[in-house]
Amino acid sequence: MLRPFLLIGVGGSGGKTLRGIKYQLELKLQQLGWEGGIPAAWRFLHFDTPTVQDGMEYQAPFLPRQDYRGLVSTAATFDIVHGSITSAHATNNAMRHDIERQLPDPRLVKVDVTKGAGQYRAVGRAVALAATKEIAQAARLAIGKMNDAESLAELQTLGQRLRARDDGGDGSPIVIVISSVAGGSGAGQFLDIIEIIKSTAKQYPWSNQFFSMLYAPDVFDQLSVTAGMPGNALAAISETMNGFWTDTPSAATLELLRTKGVAPSYGAAMDRVGAAYPFIVGRSNSKVTFEDQNAVYDAVATSLTAWMIDERVQDDMIAYSSGNWQARSAANVLPDNSGLMSPAHHSPPFSSIGFGRVTLGRERFLEYSAERFARSAIDRMLFAHAEEDPQFERMTEREYIEKSADSEYQRFLRELRLNEETAEHNDVTDALRDQSTLDLIKAELQRGADDELARPESLDRQGGTDITTWTDRLVNEFTRHSPRLLQRDREARQRRLDEWTRTMPGHILETVSRYVAQDGLPVVTAMLRRLERGLKGTVDALRVEARQHEEWVGTLSSLVSDELRTSANQQSIRPDQEAVQFAIQRLGQALEWSSEAALRDSAWALLAELRETFLGPLADYLDGSHTALLQRVHSRKTSDDRENAYEFWPRRVDETVPRKYSPAPNERMLVEPEKYPAEFQKLVRASVDGDAKYQDAVLRVLADQLVGVSPDSESDAGAWSLVGNPRTWKPTVTADPAVANPAQRASFELATDPEVYVGRARAWMKRDGTPFAAYIGEDLLGFFDSEVLPPDVFAARRDRYREQLQAALGASEPLVKLNPALLRAVHGKAINEDTSLVFSSIPFRAGTEMYEVTKGVLGQMGVWDDATSESWFQDQKVDGIEVFAMSGFPYEPIVMDSVMEPIARGWLAQSNTQDSREAFWKFKRARLLGESIPADPRAIESMIRGWYVAKALGRLAVDASQGEKGPKLSVWDPATRALADFPHPLLSERNARPADFPGVVLQSLAIAMALCNVDGTLAPLAAYRVLISLGGSRGEETELAEWLQTGALPTGAPVPESSRAGSADGDLASRRSAVQAYLTAELARFDSDIVQQDDMVSVYDYPVTWEMREQFREALLGLVSSVVSTGPRDSGV
Repeated sequence: MLRPFLLIGVGGSGGKTLRGIKYQLELKLQQLGWEGGIPAAWRFLHFDTPTVQDGMEYQAPFLPRQDYRGLVSTAATFDIVHGSITSAHATNNAMRHDIERQLPDPRLVKVDVTKGAGQYRAVGRAVALAATKEIAQAARLAIGKMNDAESLAELQTLGQRLRARDDGGDGSPIVIVISSVAGGSGAGQFLDIIEIIKSTAKQYPWSNQFFSMLYAPDVFDQLSVTAGMPGNALAAISETMNGFWTDTPSAATLELLRTKGVAPSYGAAMDRVGAAYPFIVGRSNSKVTFEDQNAVYDAVATSLTAWMIDERVQDDMIAYSSGNWQARSAANVLPDNSGLMSPAHHSPPFSSIGFGRVTLGRERFLEYSAERFARSAIDRMLFAHAEEDPQFERMTEREYIEKSADSEYQRFLRELRLNEETAEHNDVTDALRDQSTLDLIKAELQRGADDELARPESLDRQGGTDITTWTDRLVNEFTRHSPRLLQRDREARQRRLDEWTRTMPGHILETVSRYVAQDGLPVVTAMLRRLERGLKGTVDALRVEARQHEEWVGTLSSLVSDELRTSANQQSIRPDQEAVQFAIQRLGQALEWSSEAALRDSAWALLAELRETFLGPLADYLDGSHTALLQRVHSRKTSDDRENAYEFWPRRVDETVPRKYSPAPNERMLVEPEKYPAEFQKLVRASVDGDAKYQDAVLRVLADQLVGVSPDSESDAGAWSLVGNPRTWKPTVTADPAVANPAQRASFELATDPEVYVGRARAWMKRDGTPFAAYIGEDLLGFFDSEVLPPDVFAARRDRYREQLQAALGASEPLVKLNPALLRAVHGKAINEDTSLVFSSIPFRAGTEMYEVTKGVLGQMGVWDDATSESWFQDQKVDGIEVFAMSGFPYEPIVMDSVMEPIARGWLAQSNTQDSREAFWKFKRARLLGESIPADPRAIESMIRGWYVAKALGRLAVDASQGEKGPKLSVWDPATRALADFPHPLLSERNARPADFPGVVLQSLAIAMALCNVDGTLAPLAAYRVLISLGGSRGEETELAEWLQTGALPTGAPVPESSRAGSADGDLASRRSAVQAYLTAELARFDSDIVQQDDMVSVYDYPVTWEMREQFREALLGLVSSVVSTGPRDSGV
């Protein structure tokens, strides 16, 4: 079954990766025919410092507003951020200084936090701490929605579509936090955000099973501004290592969270600070190098997308991670010679992950085609009039527009059904006339008059009457019945008018859309302007015609008399005479004239309103839309402030493929992108009836896409129209001049964002039963269907698959550059040794040729396992095979060139002066020293004890003559019988004072790790290993005990001062007394110099060692206790 996901991006790189995942998911789900969008059980949360999303240079669309949480308000300053944290602890004397010490000095922070953390981790962390409540609330909402029954049911439906198992297996959510270790916001915030969200979800078993994907500093090597990155990366890596080996953070950190309403619980075996499974992702490995950071984000996004939609990957990744950090990292399996942690109790902190892929790339083709269609459609709308002469060498642009308008206008007018320009063209009056009703009322009037006037009692003895009586009676008959009959005519016309008003705006807009697709916006606008002018004349002409018809009605009496005069005996005209029948017909004619006069009054009023409140505004709107669309395609930025890539979208006639569609170094395509233009043209031709050439077919397809899909269509691709009409047009005119309707002016919509046309093109291509939908939806089984394909085509596809699968497997090693010498020195391993592979579902059935081809490649590459590999093959609808390559064991970061080489390079460049060292480290460390030393608690305790043992035994040396570089500290190493140097210069913003040497030396352990990368050996850590050896375990300081008990020293060791340690020719008691006195004095000096700080001194000026005063005091007291309890040597037998 598919699992819920909570994807959390922290900082800029995390947010860009989320954007890439969301974009890839949408494409993949569309390709699979899923129309429900991204399931609600897959949640996205992006936390960052700026008030609005940044990262405009990354092409994927920004996340919806509800998925982004800027952690400061629009008017925030760092002073406000700082105050919101410290004010809660102002009266907590026991904790106040420890909390303030973790935060940057607000007097020195010159950063506009509404725009970011300024590449200062400590600033980024302070912002996150101040927003703890908001982070927790966002997490609660996301987790609640992720676990909602309706969301889970939707995910199950998607799983059924993807043929996932529905066996009631483990449906625990997978939480992945994505950030970098090199920036300001993300690198400073991700650990706290993980802890806040873990605390929010602590009732769930999965709350201590988070993954993190951390971008190494080499991902950002090509950026122009990277000065702050080495220090940020060093601090972030150190704090992450410390947290990974710590089950309980400091009391100050706990207090920071609790005062913000977050109540974490620590101390259990599974507890740690940070993610359970941290992965480092770099820019290169031994096989591939990605072009830039965006290419890395895309690769990670593509692979995490596969992780989300493939249940096999989900299950195997969980199984790998839980096993990798346990069974594969035990002390008897994985050596760790760094000395930074106890292999018996911990594992190394970082793993790495790589990705390989062999795919049809249909989602890539979908995007290529969508952008090509969109570019072609937009260019058609903007430049159709100039396609033959884009530089306007033969005519001006205006001349081309008018020329096109001249040739198209009459057809445009006819198709609009608004042609009233001549007596032969009566589109509107004919549409409003109800001829059948008019014929009925005319016949009724004439029949009634005939019956009425033929009654015998109304005639003389000869059966007739005179001409005057006939005329009066006929006119009276018209006068008496015409109002009633014309009312019926009005009612029928009103129905026609209502229908016209209801349907014509849509018809006009549909016709306009078709002509925009054919001739472009400028030409259509010009024709609408011409129509406006023409309708003004039409309105005037219809007014004149209406009055003329009314005048004709006024001549009815004379017309009737004229007809009756044709009778031979005008004194007694009988009803059956022809003259009477002609006179009665004149009544029908007058009734028709009255109807036509009213009809023309309705028509001119309607057209006048149409011209003024519909066509004129429409022309204005299209003109403005043309300008806006033109500006948008030429703009440097998109509507959401990303870099505008429109110029790089493929054109209608392009035969080349933009570079962005080329596969990543770890991706192998079964259909090369170079073939996309030919495939596109073939599918376009197949999308129209007949055997049309591409250039003709594509214009028909573009018109189809631009005009849109009507709302009442059965297409499941949605509905759209080129020119929308959100507020319908309602004229005041009615069939009754005395009655007016409330007017409603029309409003219009035409998309001016090119991305909208990309979306419409995708929807158009995805319609069921179309050539594009069939091609885009093709999976691997269909692509390799040997029963359908010609043998030569199948063979070519099979052979390419074999080559590409082999290449993808070769490129899929973990994406981190390793140092082979250090890997061997620290872990006794080689690059790619024991690398684990996780495959997405392979759809080929056992017994088929493609199954055997796949098995053969896997066997050749040494990854086939008879016990497990069969399970990789599952009946799934997939168009690619994803390979996840995980390091066979977790690493110390020392062995990762991707991490340490940029740090070391930065340190060497910035460490020569106090000022440059201050810039390197300023606001980079974001936690107290005890939470920032890259070692486990046992190693740290041993180093502290070892420092004082070394000091008591005279093993430490200092060279104070180094000037700008500060004091050079060393400790005698029995392994080399020489001094082992601590890093020089030490990692400190200013040169350390002697009382502060212990804390600064521990802080400098991070630099010693980086210098290992420069040296290629573990020699820079030798001094720290000496301290660990001297310190031993509590109560077991073996070398100090050896001296106390025997007075013996290792060969070549310095002889300790007798005032500190007694002398070799003394006895146990004298040496014990001397060491006890010395350590007691050291404790007193420590309290005086370090612990007891003057209240007038700023906490930011306290010694570094002060941050660990309790640990140092505890170590000194423990040493004193050990010394006092040391007795004579006892063999125990």
